[in-house]
Amino acid sequence: MQRRLIYKPELGHEYWRFFTYMLLHADTWHLWINMCLQCFIGVWLELEQGHWRVGVVYVTGGICGALANAWLQPELSLLGASAGVYALLCSHVPHLVLNFSQLSHRFLRIAVLLILFVSNVAFTIFHYCINHNLNPRISLEAHLGGGVAGLLSGFLVYRRWQRLDSLGPQIRN
Repeated sequence: MQRRLIYKPELGHEYWRFFTYMLLHADTWHLWINMCLQCFIGVWLELEQGHWRVGVVYVTGGICGALANAWLQPELSLLGASAGVYALLCSHVPHLVLNFSQLSHRFLRIAVLLILFVSNVAFTIFHYCINHNLNPRISLEAHLGGGVAGLLSGFLVYRRWQRLDSLGPQIRN
């Protein structure tokens, strides 16, 4: 299964690999941390923006992460959903910008997002210092590509809410 789905630079002409690498993980820990982050980061977005919009942002982040990796680290194979997770994380920025005054717990959300971002950067620095980014090799390029894609596609895909008297936040058509 892994041979057919993992992103390998020498098989770049097999275009499905730019997406399917996100379905594979190196080990149980890798799968667990990505699933927890997807659920934790994505639940508010999916409830407020809808699963199709969030899905588009997630897949776009994964594909752009693979493209960034292919461009900046052409010898590196990829597996894992981290580029999509970064897309979800960074897409909170456009969601907050578009709907800030109508979101509940908006300052708590900003604090949680900052904590997640800073802790991930700290873990990556630790991994670089202790393991010299080996075993496992973290693709910063894929993370960066996914994050930038999430930020940009969030502004394109997410909707601004419109408040209608006492009905609460509504999505503008």
